[in-house]
Amino acid sequence: MTSIHGALKTHFGFDRFRSQQQEDAVKAIVKGDQDVFVCMPTGAGKSLCYQLPALLASGITLVISPLIALIQDQVEQLRSRNIPACSINSKLPPRERGLILADLQCESPRLKLLYVTPEMLSSASFQPCLSGLSSRGLVSYLAVDEAHCVSQWGHDFRPDYLKLGELRGLLSGVPCLALTATAPARVREDICRALRLRSPLSFSTPVFRSNLHYDIIYRELVPDQYGHLHTFIVKALGGSSGCGIIYCRTRHSCEEVAHQLTLLGVLAKPYHAGLKAADRTDAQNDWMQGKVPVIVATISFGMGVDKANVRFVVHWNLAKSLASYYQESGRAGRDGLPSLCRVYYSVQDQNQIRFLIQKEVARTQEKRGSEKEHDKVAMVDFEAMVAFCEQEGCRHATISKYFGDQKPNCAGACDFCRDPKAVRAQLEAANRLSTTTGPAQSKEPRGPFGFDAELYAGGRKGYGFERKYHAHCISLLADADCPILEARSQRIPKLTVKAREHCFSLLESALKSHQGGAADTASSDVQSLALDIEHEIFRAKEHFLQQAGSVVCSKECHLKSFLPSAIRRYNESSGCCGRTKHLLSEWSWTVYII
Repeated sequence: MTSIHGALKTHFGFDRFRSQQQEDAVKAIVKGDQDVFVCMPTGAGKSLCYQLPALLASGITLVISPLIALIQDQVEQLRSRNIPACSINSKLPPRERGLILADLQCESPRLKLLYVTPEMLSSASFQPCLSGLSSRGLVSYLAVDEAHCVSQWGHDFRPDYLKLGELRGLLSGVPCLALTATAPARVREDICRALRLRSPLSFSTPVFRSNLHYDIIYRELVPDQYGHLHTFIVKALGGSSGCGIIYCRTRHSCEEVAHQLTLLGVLAKPYHAGLKAADRTDAQNDWMQGKVPVIVATISFGMGVDKANVRFVVHWNLAKSLASYYQESGRAGRDGLPSLCRVYYSVQDQNQIRFLIQKEVARTQEKRGSEKEHDKVAMVDFEAMVAFCEQEGCRHATISKYFGDQKPNCAGACDFCRDPKAVRAQLEAANRLSTTTGPAQSKEPRGPFGFDAELYAGGRKGYGFERKYHAHCISLLADADCPILEARSQRIPKLTVKAREHCFSLLESALKSHQGGAADTASSDVQSLALDIEHEIFRAKEHFLQQAGSVVCSKECHLKSFLPSAIRRYNESSGCCGRTKHLLSEWSWTVYII
């Protein structure tokens, strides 16, 4: 195995492996007589487990990865080390695609690692290339990265990953390597079954990372939220050359948080799909090069980004599952130095995400025409994330238990173990706050628009109460369980939350219809975008009325005077057709004309 250590030093510059598990996994893969399953935390060196054997093999290693952005990051890193790697994807220029295919058709291709998405793998255009490589015995390994995507019990299920099991039949005799950072026991079993792994050797590392400090801050208890975040960042960076990531659920939040931090003296840039490709690239490059210390991004950012000195990861909004949170927060402290992981927990945020998950599950069941057991997974996983934030207990122990590991010795590496009294005091303050916000915590069924007759001692339906309060109190009643931003606002007379929810539904349908089967777009991303657009329509309408000095808006007024910037950004970034733009505009009017 001397050649393994020699290649490790020559190609990657490391004198030794990061862990014994990593070394054992590499040796087992190089041996090549069994399938291999690797489960290691973010930053533990999973990618090297297949990249190093690929360099020692005579053929090509085919790597399946879920996102083009992730693939591009990996390929650029390998090329920077003079390792011949490339990707065939839908964004590739024809000339470059032709050069890659020409090399693959050679008797001895120069390429060592070929990255593709599962969608590209199953496409008719790629099948001849794959068949050619297979028939000539040029595929050395099949590496499935982010393998949890194959499991319907996982937090990021991708239907196209299920087709990979069929690929094993085409690549008979080729060892399969499955790699993930987030796989509880049930997910591991599902991965092995779906990928048809044959008695795989398993290499796992405990998820506990002692250099990461976890804490939860209840956002409703913080008077100056951006000031609080600014103070945290200054402390986390401590005058060092480190950097940080802030994850937000919506594009609007990315823009707003980055703007507010910059005003407070911490340079920050947003990163989300609504930006032009060049702007996203500039933001990521500036952050990678240390020109901008903080990047404020949606959750797609960070996958595959190898930056060791991330001193903090903040979740401004809740992650949708504990597995997702573990993976995203794990991008901090890859260099092994102390780093901070914080969640700014919000009950309203929790309600919005729960609403979106329930809506998506209901839509899936309606489309399928039946219920399945794994439909419950998304909500169960989200509730685990909520419990993580609301618990009195060690954060590290909760994460370890979730992934089937033994309870670790936290030694004060989370807020509860460091100061349990402070955590209890925060929970008590949050509970006191919730009891003063009316029906927000009620679990009892309500009438139309959330009307609670017992709580408000109102009259019976049709006797005046609902008519009287329909326009004035509806936003307060619906605020607990609807996703609409600023649902409590009464700044536009006669505009009800029900009407705003209707607008949201129409916008969501239009965006889904336009995006169709886009592989890189999750349903929850579309929902978040619809919420953003609806909110901007609301704000623009409010501004228009202030300018017009009237609560009645004439249809003759030019729509472009307050067409939301979110719609314009969407049109620019997605090549939105005129018909979709027209429909969005029409719906804006339909709902907001009073």
